[in-house]
Amino acid sequence: MPRRASDPIVIPDELWDRPQMTQALTARDIGTAFHLLRQYAGATQTQIAIACGLTQGRVSEHMKEGGRRVTELDVFERIAEGLQMPDNARMALGLAPRTRPGVPAPKTPEPQTRTGIVRTAPRPTGADPDPSAPATTTDLSRLTRWLTASDTADETIESLARSTTSLASAHTQVPAKSLLTQVIRLHRRTQDLLESSRPRPRHTRELLRIDADLLAHAAVIFGDVNLDHHAEQHAAAALMLAREAGTNEAFAWYAQAKTARWQDRLIEAADFARQGYEASPPTPMKTQLAWYEANAAALLGDQTRARQAVERAEQSAETIHDSPTERSVWSFPTERRALFALAVATRTGDPDGALEAAEMADTAWAAGVPVAPAIWAQIRVGTGVAHLLKGDLEGTAEQLAQLLTLDPGMRLTTVTRYVADLDRRLSHPRYRDTSLAVQLRAQIRDFNAAALTDAPDMERS
Repeated sequence: MPRRASDPIVIPDELWDRPQMTQALTARDIGTAFHLLRQYAGATQTQIAIACGLTQGRVSEHMKEGGRRVTELDVFERIAEGLQMPDNARMALGLAPRTRPGVPAPKTPEPQTRTGIVRTAPRPTGADPDPSAPATTTDLSRLTRWLTASDTADETIESLARSTTSLASAHTQVPAKSLLTQVIRLHRRTQDLLESSRPRPRHTRELLRIDADLLAHAAVIFGDVNLDHHAEQHAAAALMLAREAGTNEAFAWYAQAKTARWQDRLIEAADFARQGYEASPPTPMKTQLAWYEANAAALLGDQTRARQAVERAEQSAETIHDSPTERSVWSFPTERRALFALAVATRTGDPDGALEAAEMADTAWAAGVPVAPAIWAQIRVGTGVAHLLKGDLEGTAEQLAQLLTLDPGMRLTTVTRYVADLDRRLSHPRYRDTSLAVQLRAQIRDFNAAALTDAPDMERS
């Protein structure tokens, strides 16, 4: 079975006495020390990172040949404390011993559950235990203590999970910048519990799952406010955590596909969406990922792939139904399906199909389905494009007039980029001398200029 981040690092005591380890610590070569931990304790980069209070990326940087060196005293102390180095190893590293002179060290060290480290005493030469012998009472007691010791209560985990779900549900109704602040704050609370507390293994897996969802949500919002670099970083981290937790990867794949699509990396967007589709359980997100592949393929001009992805989306939708009362950033209600169908239709030169898709969304809203402002806005723009494809400039103007009422705080990048596409279409020579087209283009410039005028809260991001 592959190791997980929740598994403790079992460090043989004799490892600290090995000449290679002593030499590495004396030279303050943390990268080599980490390599020895991997070689002799089977520790993964993620396990080392959690134990030492570092990121997995930083551990990787230290372990590269000629990689990043540790120079800060507090980081050396954090690593020594996290790995529960004995005094001889601490002194080789240039740190003060933990045991005061004249005070004997405990004969039987307890397992260190806080950071996932278990120290093992060296076995007497020639005294390997019989593999068929039952575990000793001491062995079982140590294991039980390690499993049950925790600084994190079930109630804390449940509270974080509820708040994560609530933030996802608020996505379509709360301005992006306000929501981003809340998502990042909850992520930091979750990260602090992973790094600073003493969670039980099942708590660790749940915290990793929660943080994966939060980072994927943050990635979606960063894309909405035109911060694609941050979106890309958060989506990649979300995928890593989801895999470590052994949980659903679909949200992270969706965030990566969305980011790639808005950076015009259309092949990657389609491929990310397809990978997410294959990895997703039968949920509304699976259908949405198929539509995302279709949209990216249509933008690329790959009609065959777009049609095949649409077929997958329709087959998925036949067996998966999103509850009309459960709305979140991850749900895929009728009006969102209509938006994707509209986008694919306009990109494949089917304005009648686009208008049919828009009517499907408007019918749902007329029936009382809650309106998500950003989706409503994109439907209005897409309908305007469909009218333009049919040569109906008056119809386009009617849609744009409705769009201008959208609150600036809800004018996400996904909306303004749709509007910019409409502006590009209106710049065609056939409309150059048309007064209505000139007026619409001026309105579009004013609309986009007023979008998201306040800077998002980037504190510690």
